[in-house]
Amino acid sequence: QDATTTRTSNKTERRIPRPSKSQTMSDSSTLADRVKEEVQKQYPNALECKVTDHSDGCGAKLELIVVSDSFEGMPLLKRHREVQNHLKEKGMFEEIHALQIKAWTREQWEKKKGGM
Repeated sequence: QDATTTRTSNKTERRIPRPSKSQTMSDSSTLADRVKEEVQKQYPNALECKVTDHSDGCGAKLELIVVSDSFEGMPLLKRHREVQNHLKEKGMFEEIHALQIKAWTREQWEKKKGGM
């Protein structure tokens, strides 16, 4: 879609069209919902995928827990970068102020659950 320019009186307004439904999820979805959907696409066999909004609904401060066997043997920093790069490619980091990522293997998750 292209932006349109209209002229009313002495003012020129530039209207930027909203993305179509095919470009984004429904208008009612939150940023946390969209992040979760993208991470689930990235790790379709994830054992756990949970996104918590810690910003009173504005969506700018999120916590992500993703548990996947894909992380086996992968350093923690690489796991984080993999998730961040995917979300950046989808244009989500423009809306996120802070993202706490907990990217664990099945074994790490089981140990964490046992300690809770």
